Amino acid sequence: MVWGLVEDKQNREEFDTGLAKIRHEIKSRLVPHGFFGSVTFVDLELGDHVPTGSKIVVTVKGRTVERSFSRQDIEGCRLRVGGVVLLGIISMIDELSA
Repeated sequence: MVWGLVEDKQNREEFDTGLAKIRHEIKSRLVPHGFFGSVTFVDLELGDHVPTGSKIVVTVKGRTVERSFSRQDIEGCRLRVGGVVLLGIISMIDELSA
């Protein structure tokens, strides 16, 4: 059972690292627009002690946008944000700046 706990911790670490990279990417894309806001995450249902995904909520100057991403998409951002997540971030920033 100890092996299962180590594996769960590693999976959660990859997920959390992906979320941290995503938060940094969002904040770095808000700054050129003169935006400063909050970035929050809401875990979607748990599967094997790790969320199946996360809803990312960005609030700037009273406006809020959100996108949901799968666990696989988020873990794929643990080294660098790209793919569908990056496209979602760009879309959220566009919505906020419109």
